[in-house]
Amino acid sequence: MIVEQLEDNFENIPFEEQAKYGPINSFFLTVTMLIRTPGGFFNQLHINKGVKMPLLFLLIILAFSNTINYIYISSNIIDSPSKQIITAMESDPELKPQADNLRSLFSKESKATDILFSIISNFILIYLVALYWHLILKSLQIALNGFEATLRVFCYSSVVLLTSFIPLSTPFLNFAIYIWWSFLMFIGISEAHEVSKKLALRGMTISLFATMIPFIFFVLLIF
Repeated sequence: MIVEQLEDNFENIPFEEQAKYGPINSFFLTVTMLIRTPGGFFNQLHINKGVKMPLLFLLIILAFSNTINYIYISSNIIDSPSKQIITAMESDPELKPQADNLRSLFSKESKATDILFSIISNFILIYLVALYWHLILKSLQIALNGFEATLRVFCYSSVVLLTSFIPLSTPFLNFAIYIWWSFLMFIGISEAHEVSKKLALRGMTISLFATMIPFIFFVLLIF
């Protein structure tokens, strides 16, 4: 099989060898390797290969994820994240006023144009979070190979968003996806920056906590 042959002769990320494998096949080969052998994948994540192809990979993942989410939400197959949060808050009488405020903010119906807005906003957000994490990792002397390495890890770790094809949204599933993403980031940071797993874990823990701080302030501001 082509995937098995690729694993034996892995020289670069398949998605970045489209002339060799073809645009569609290179994408699915990359996804397969991220799922089957994430350690081997990130071990071969060449640092100085640019960010054009990783960003294109991220864009494709976001386009798929946001389109599927729009279809599921507009068809009432799943609830939007905002609706899930509001429903959970409404179960607590003390949070009912805040839930009503949020419902007024997110009451408008989804439109097809929201897909493009979501793709662009998520693309920018992931880029900025990658930069934020890199600055933290650099201050901890963990980011040894520059922002390009960190960004490439973020782009390819976005493969977890393909789980949006599952017509289900539960706390357990979301937690499992979060754990998968954390594992990919953990392996990716260690390999891309050529540091020990211990250092990578410390860097991830601090970066995750630092990322939660703005969110905590936002929640406190609302409530």
